[in-house]
Amino acid sequence: MNLLHHGIARFQQFFTQPISVAPLGIFRLLIAGFVLLQAALWYPDWEAFVGSEGWVQWEISKAFNHSWHVHLQDIYVLLRPWGINDGQFIYLFFGVYVVSATGLLLGIFTRFWAICTWACHYVLMSSLPTYVYGVDIFLHISLFYLMVMPAAKAFSLDAYWGWVNPAPDWASTLAIRVLQIHLCLAYFSAGYEKMLYANWWEGDVLWRAVIQPDFRQFGVYWLSEVPWLVMLLSWFTMFIETFYFIGMWVPRLRVFWLLAMIGLHVGIGLFLGLYLFGLIMILMSVSAFGYDAWQDVKAWGKQEKPRTILA
Repeated sequence: MNLLHHGIARFQQFFTQPISVAPLGIFRLLIAGFVLLQAALWYPDWEAFVGSEGWVQWEISKAFNHSWHVHLQDIYVLLRPWGINDGQFIYLFFGVYVVSATGLLLGIFTRFWAICTWACHYVLMSSLPTYVYGVDIFLHISLFYLMVMPAAKAFSLDAYWGWVNPAPDWASTLAIRVLQIHLCLAYFSAGYEKMLYANWWEGDVLWRAVIQPDFRQFGVYWLSEVPWLVMLLSWFTMFIETFYFIGMWVPRLRVFWLLAMIGLHVGIGLFLGLYLFGLIMILMSVSAFGYDAWQDVKAWGKQEKPRTILA
């Protein structure tokens, strides 16, 4: 029974004992910054992306949606009586999205702007179903977390002006743990599923990915001469993803595991052209475990050098 009580106490402590709120502030800054970066990349082709007569017309994109999805056209219908045409509307929507993300970045009325940013992103996902992939899904998850987490506790104007209590509490600890556990489960699922297929063990999936015309960024046909290298990279991917849930909790491993994960996603961005996907995954891992990894690095620096016999 003592062992059981001890286990329960440790479980409660893990989720409720106050820890630094810095990861929440880092998470908010990185995700809001990512939204603004993505918006800046979208802007030159904004009308082609989301316009009523863009690459995918509203009638077509709306047909891909469920009836309960909120499409840009649904909002435009409400504003049309005010004399706004569809071209003006999409840039008005863009402005609202950017202002919301900026408010979230600054951390002023943080929860309000988090809700606005999430809602705008939800409408964009519903209006561009043919373009939605991993980066949009993980960004949407992150924005949802920012709506409910006490993300204003660190590095925000709300905290600076005393509008929120910056002191760590059980809610801030729970929020950080949820983000950490979510990433552990996501990576374990991705890595373990890869391990079920012989093509991953043979490196065939990785080879086919880097030579596909849709993804190919460099001439890497020379890899066919060194198949063992592709195989090792494939094993590295499966290992780093599957055992992420272990490596990120071991202080002596965490820094190296985080660097390996960053390297993995940098590789995805460079060699497959999935720059934004690689970046959002790096930002989420840095948000969840970067502060702890930095504390590990500082602890190493404070450790005394071993003394020699002559010292």
